[in-house]
Amino acid sequence: MTTQEVKRKLAAILSADVKGYSRLMGEDEKGTVRTLNAHKEVMTSLIQHHHGRVVDAPGDNVLADFASVVDAVECAAEIQKELKTRNAELPETRRMEFRIGVNLGDVIEDGEQILGDGVNIAARLESLSEAGGICISGTAFDQVRNKLELGYEYLGEQTVKNITLPVRVYKVLIDPEAAGKVISEKKAKTRQWQRAVIGLVVVLVVVIAAIVIWKFYTPSAPQPEVTSKEKVVAPQPERAQAALPPSAEPTPKEKVTPPSPEKVSKTIIPSHSIDRADPKKMALPLPDKPSIAVLPFANMSEDPKQEYFSDGITENIITGLSKIPRLFVIARNSTFIYKGKGVKVQQVAEELGVRYVLEGSVQRSENRIRITAQLIDAITGNHLWAERYDRDLKDIFAVQDEITIKIILSMRVKLTEGEQVLRGRPPGNLEAYLKLLQAQENIQRFNIEGNIMGKQLAEEAIALDPELAGGYGILGAGYMMDVWLGLSKSPKESLDKAVELTQKAISLDPKGSSTPHAALGYLYTLKRDYDKAIAEGEKAVALDPGGADAYALLGMSLNYADRPKEAIPLFEKAIRLNPNGPTHYFLNFGTSYRMMGRYQEAITQYKKALRIAPNNIIAHLALAGTYNLLGRDEEAHAEAEEVLKINPKFSLESYAKTLPFKNQAQIDRLVEALRKAGLK
Repeated sequence: MTTQEVKRKLAAILSADVKGYSRLMGEDEKGTVRTLNAHKEVMTSLIQHHHGRVVDAPGDNVLADFASVVDAVECAAEIQKELKTRNAELPETRRMEFRIGVNLGDVIEDGEQILGDGVNIAARLESLSEAGGICISGTAFDQVRNKLELGYEYLGEQTVKNITLPVRVYKVLIDPEAAGKVISEKKAKTRQWQRAVIGLVVVLVVVIAAIVIWKFYTPSAPQPEVTSKEKVVAPQPERAQAALPPSAEPTPKEKVTPPSPEKVSKTIIPSHSIDRADPKKMALPLPDKPSIAVLPFANMSEDPKQEYFSDGITENIITGLSKIPRLFVIARNSTFIYKGKGVKVQQVAEELGVRYVLEGSVQRSENRIRITAQLIDAITGNHLWAERYDRDLKDIFAVQDEITIKIILSMRVKLTEGEQVLRGRPPGNLEAYLKLLQAQENIQRFNIEGNIMGKQLAEEAIALDPELAGGYGILGAGYMMDVWLGLSKSPKESLDKAVELTQKAISLDPKGSSTPHAALGYLYTLKRDYDKAIAEGEKAVALDPGGADAYALLGMSLNYADRPKEAIPLFEKAIRLNPNGPTHYFLNFGTSYRMMGRYQEAITQYKKALRIAPNNIIAHLALAGTYNLLGRDEEAHAEAEEVLKINPKFSLESYAKTLPFKNQAQIDRLVEALRKAGLK
């Protein structure tokens, strides 16, 4: 198109896309496409009804223009209302929610297409919107504020990508009771995440400037010579799960001298990049601080029984990173769902809502070990850092800490004095450490056989290294599990033993893992010592501000201490850190809502708990009681029947004795609701 042929017009632009589209496609491609097409048909019909035109609709995106901004905003509201009704008929995990942005601006017409900042701003507004929500620009708001039965919330001036000036942004409030309201218009402040982003940009500019100055004014340091035999090749994404060639396998016969602990491995940042993650397609919004997911390190050893060893290294790196307050670290449960799968970094980032992804592999042969690791910025597609370590097995702890530190430095996180990335005191006996990893793996199976074996292995580890703090913590967890699994002849004695062992773990390594503090908090709750339970939970959070379990267990202690309102933000934090977390996150989160009389929200969380563990009898009990409190008797009876299917000998009287609520009225209310649901 020549300059003379450029045709401009003022138009209202509607841009929409699906929140969490990658996750939906990954779980069920055919079903997702079927739902997407049905939703798009509804949207097209409504756009045409409001005198608009669908300009483009690739994939999960819809772009439309209108001659009237009133028509555009009214159409957006009707779309969200209609899709909400249709989504209600779908299972919660299969619901497809669109985000919509509307802007009034100048656009360029190129045949049937429209281009320019007017379109770009609409797309940016879409990315600022919540799932099922609408955001409009200030230019659109100025035209519609008194013309539609809608409300608006002013979100401030937002700096958006590739747009020079900040954009005034308003969230559209569809609920009838909000009609005519404009919230926070004059007193709006820049949101916390925006300030954080601006601060991060400033820091990056300073860092870049410093690098430029350094490059121009500092003589280059002499580079060590690297022979072809010594050259380190960074692992490629598509080859991450492939076995190393025989010539590269570390064996006792190799005449290779491992690097000394103080020598840093050579670093190579590959020149190629991977597919980029799209921030607009993130299932969850990016946090306002550096965020990372550590994928399970692949076990490249010939012996599949070494799987626990590679898993243990992965967990230690996650634990080390989660101790840094200025990092956002996805918890183990949510990254280990990708174990053994040929997953793309782009998919991981979009599904978990993170910018950085670490992947690697572990190969053990006799007393030699090879660890490869690479850190990827999923948004840019660049490899920030990649290294390979060939070491003696006895150096494993130094290697883990070195990897953790390199990740933090690569993510440009400046540590303050006193902050530590180490897991705590390393064990003095390697065999004890290996037994400890196996013990943890067995106990986490949550069954009788695994618990018996796990306790035995933990005792063997302690015998080999009596100063091994983790050994006492895991053995304590085994005694606590004895009570849950009905293995204990005296639950009180088992709980006392669990408390004793957990306290021993803390005394041996008081600044190590947060897990013993969180576990001790739960044990104190079972013993009805609520103040001690909360104090231990708070210690766990302070020790591990990025640890999802610490927040969840503190929230649970607050529930039982009759402080559910304080527990809710803790569960929200835990689930954001670990969106695919264990069933108890959602079960206890639901209990917070139930205690506050927010029954529908409680039901939503209980159903999430059951999707993770369909035979979770506690979740079925919670649902039965909550349905009864809502007056939904038929559903309450159905859940009671599920309880009896799982345990035909269920006793309501016995169950009531296990409930450690401080407020007896909470116990009485739940027990009465369960009795009305049909349980005895």
